[in-house]
Amino acid sequence: MMSTSRWSRARGAAVAATVPLILVAACSSGGSGSSGGKDGEIRMMVNLTDNLDQAYWKKLVKPFEDKTGLKVKIEGPTGKSVAESFPEQLAAGTAPDVIQSIFPDDDTAPELVDLSGESWAKGTPMFENYAMKREHYAVGVGEQTQSLIFYNKDAFKKAKISKTPTTWDELATDMGRLKKAGFTAMQTAGDFQTGLQLQQIYHPALNQAHPKWQTDVNNSMLNVGDAYKPMFRMYADWIKKGYIAKSDAGLDPSQADGNFIAGKAGLYTNGSWFAATLDQAEDVPFEVGVFSPPVDDGKPYPGPQGATMADPYMINKGARSESDAKKLVKYLVTDKAAIEAQLGSDGVFRKDAKLKQTALDTEVQGILNDAPELVAVGEGQGNVRLPVTGFNPKFTEVAQSLYTGKSPDEAAKTIDQWVSENR
Repeated sequence: MMSTSRWSRARGAAVAATVPLILVAACSSGGSGSSGGKDGEIRMMVNLTDNLDQAYWKKLVKPFEDKTGLKVKIEGPTGKSVAESFPEQLAAGTAPDVIQSIFPDDDTAPELVDLSGESWAKGTPMFENYAMKREHYAVGVGEQTQSLIFYNKDAFKKAKISKTPTTWDELATDMGRLKKAGFTAMQTAGDFQTGLQLQQIYHPALNQAHPKWQTDVNNSMLNVGDAYKPMFRMYADWIKKGYIAKSDAGLDPSQADGNFIAGKAGLYTNGSWFAATLDQAEDVPFEVGVFSPPVDDGKPYPGPQGATMADPYMINKGARSESDAKKLVKYLVTDKAAIEAQLGSDGVFRKDAKLKQTALDTEVQGILNDAPELVAVGEGQGNVRLPVTGFNPKFTEVAQSLYTGKSPDEAAKTIDQWVSENR
């Protein structure tokens, strides 16, 4: 199941903006060894979860330790998250050598090693997508596809739906059939997931209509409201027709997962991490399928796939040994066994990877392989970014207002006003 931290990753380590850059610069200079650590030890801060625990990380790096004689010290965040802890540790002069799970931003980038000149880095997933100007500070293991619609194949049969929809009209027709057959047509949820799902389902169509739309907003060539108004109108219509349950706007995301897994819903928009949730679930009473969201009439299907770099790694300029830190990161993102271990966890996929997979994972892999393009999500990433931070929570607030009677035009005006006031 996706955590709130994954949704916030779209803005990288934006919390770093709360740390004065002059203070960061004074406390961490390239090659100074300010990160501390023993000789031959590499400190790596990672996102610790129930399944990605200390034992997982130690097992992952052990072959590297055995081969190089170096030791890797696995550290969890000192604050609530890696995104919060890294800038705080930079300011205190205690930042680790390698940082996992977050992305650079304008404040942290000057304190990171540019990996543009490393030949091994250039072939890693979404390397160019996360470039900042001409610099590359993050390398990743794979991709997490954001724009997926999971569906109940048994519900489709009961509703007499023979194939997955490729256009919005087809989707609306199918939702009507699912509702008539006694299912919640589209499972939604509250908290962060309301806005996330609305963006996920619209990524392919939006990026066909407005490629790199975040850049167009940044350059004042497009308003967010105009970009999303067609989706707001469709979404409001789905709510009105009962395809989406109004009460779901207050539903915890984990409860929404449970509703779909229990067979109560026909469709569920989510990211590739939900495939891992389904793989781990016991006794799912139906066969699950997945497809890429619809596109506008006359547009090629499938559309661009919203995606984020999965398991990103960055190197602190203040690392005790920049060379040793590079060796570790190279191992993590290029070693075949290390890649397979990471792809096998938390719904992480890699384009054209050939791993033994479940039937559902194979479907997700096919969507990733067939995507004509992987595009930035939410606030954006690298050089394709909105001129604001905090967009995702605000977008969720606007999406939820459609449940309480705000019109699509009012929703579009609200998000435009917020962007204008905060850019």
